[in-house]
Order: sequence, then C-alpha cells, then structure tokens
Amino acid sequence: MTLDDYLRTHSVSGPAFAERIGVDPATVYRIRKGQVLPHRKTIMAIIQATEGLVGLADFIAVETSQTTGGPAE
Repeated sequence: MTLDDYLRTHSVSGPAFAERIGVDPATVYRIRKGQVLPHRKTIMAIIQATEGLVGLADFIAVETSQTTGGPAE
C-alpha cells in the first residue's frame, strides 16, 4: 500500500500525518507524489505510524515495458 493510499483509506490529511511522524508537511506531499525517496529515518517512522501497512517495498517503483509502453531496462 502506498502512503497516498494509506492516507486516503484512513482519512488522514498529509499535514496531520507529517506532524505524527515529525516531518514537514511538504515532505509528506513529495513522498505521496513520488517526487522523493524518504530518508531511512522517515521510512521507519512511516512504517511504524502505519503499523506496517506501508512497507519498505512500497517506496520502490519498478517500471516495466507493460507500465511504460517501452522496453524494460
């Protein structure tokens, strides 16, 4: 489950979640949009705050030819 999915499913705002894990709301926004890979400390805080529903693998996206329309590298 992505962080974005978790927040929507549990009706938690990005700023409220940011406060819960001790980061800036802009950081949570960038994580939700896939613009940044969070620091290890932030990943661990997210995993703990979501009780493992958002896991380490949820931060890694692998594009394949099926998802991008081009050849996989």
